[in-house]
Amino acid sequence: MKHTYILLFSTLLTFNLQSQGNINNNITGATQSALIDFGNRSQRKAQPLNVQGSHYFNKDFKIAKLEYFGKELNDTGYMRYNAFRDEIEMADTQYQDETDVILLKSADVIPLINGERYEYLPYRLESGNAFIGYLVNIFDGKNDKLYLKRKKTFMEAKIARTSLENSFPPRYVESEELYISSNGGTPIKLKQSKKSIISYFKSNSDKVKKFIKSEKLKVSELSSIIKIFEFA
Repeated sequence: MKHTYILLFSTLLTFNLQSQGNINNNITGATQSALIDFGNRSQRKAQPLNVQGSHYFNKDFKIAKLEYFGKELNDTGYMRYNAFRDEIEMADTQYQDETDVILLKSADVIPLINGERYEYLPYRLESGNAFIGYLVNIFDGKNDKLYLKRKKTFMEAKIARTSLENSFPPRYVESEELYISSNGGTPIKLKQSKKSIISYFKSNSDKVKKFIKSEKLKVSELSSIIKIFEFA
């Protein structure tokens, strides 16, 4: 335990001493080096070239900051979310294509990538099984917190057996799921349907239903769902 505290203190000290600031959106080497202290190198194979799609919803590295034990650090760096591996990747510049540096996975290390807050949390799948991974906090209310889970799933190639079937190459299929945390509880899956969202609010469901109708909101749109939670 003593060794762990010394390591954390050393990391923070290095981080603060190396901070240089961000001038005209050009991140200095020392500043990015400080953020890399929160990363681990990972040996892994590159994405196969014959697979359609990618691991990413957005392959570009974006300017990012870190929140560490509830405090936002001053320095900035470049990061992106790998939705297939459920990892935050770190780079020296925004122009990199590949990297082997992965952000430390911890509930106390929260990356803020291009304004999005990625929290490393336990959550429950629809089956009831517990899992832990990155969720994007899209609504942070007094009682309710709404999260978005972005996923990329690998699908094997499919060869058509008859002229009535279609062939598909090996590919990555993307999906997004909503999770809701009530009163600090473990996030559980929330179906993105009008019925599920209205019924979630129980005694307040009639008001929510009227609000959705009067504002002509579509639950297929995240912006509309956020408005519903802000109202409720």
